[in-house]
Amino acid sequence: MARKHSRFGQLTSAAVCLLALGALAGCATTASAEPNASSTPTPTPLAVTVPMPDLGPSPAPAPQTPAQTEKLRLERVEQQWQLLLAQYPSAVRPQVTFQGYITDATEMAVMKSCLTQQNVPIGYGYPVGAKKGDKPTSVGGQASNEQEAVGLYICSVEHPYSPNPPLTPQQLGWSYDYFTKFLVPCYEANGAVVPPAPSRADFIANWPNQNWFPTAGSITDPDKAAAVAKACPALK
Repeated sequence: MARKHSRFGQLTSAAVCLLALGALAGCATTASAEPNASSTPTPTPLAVTVPMPDLGPSPAPAPQTPAQTEKLRLERVEQQWQLLLAQYPSAVRPQVTFQGYITDATEMAVMKSCLTQQNVPIGYGYPVGAKKGDKPTSVGGQASNEQEAVGLYICSVEHPYSPNPPLTPQQLGWSYDYFTKFLVPCYEANGAVVPPAPSRADFIANWPNQNWFPTAGSITDPDKAAAVAKACPALK
């Protein structure tokens, strides 16, 4: 009995050793299958930027009196009506009362209400790279007939943005330098195709009809376009 018990003890010890070896082997296999965190490749950024040149401070705009602001507002009203007449020559000009300037904070509520009252289809604006579910950042009308065009005219006259004074030659020159020394190289570094710029003198002399303005419109992927817009900020 003693020998039999001893033999059973030997078999049990051998089985335990085999199980232990199997467990160790299993652990070794599991450990070797785990990825090495340090070898995980770094994701490639969607956009790159370029060094910002030293352009000096942005020139201040020309001072504008209330009378000059009002003159610019009335000129813009006249331009808007002439554009409408070019499309609908028989349109009758309505009497419209200016009700105050809107701001970025008030545009959405004020213009949406006015366009709805005038039965003008509403269109929303979104930032570059916006995805489904993102909130709009601007609102406007989409006129497809004379009645809607007149309604859109009414809202734009009642609730315009305050007109900015004309850009000075100093401001235009600084903008040109920003475009050509930073924005265009930044766009091109991200694969955008930008037409050649006019000369600095022609850009200033012909503004706002210079027929050139740098954009990254050739980038069609929305995620990349949003990344480029952040890496290459446009002038506001």
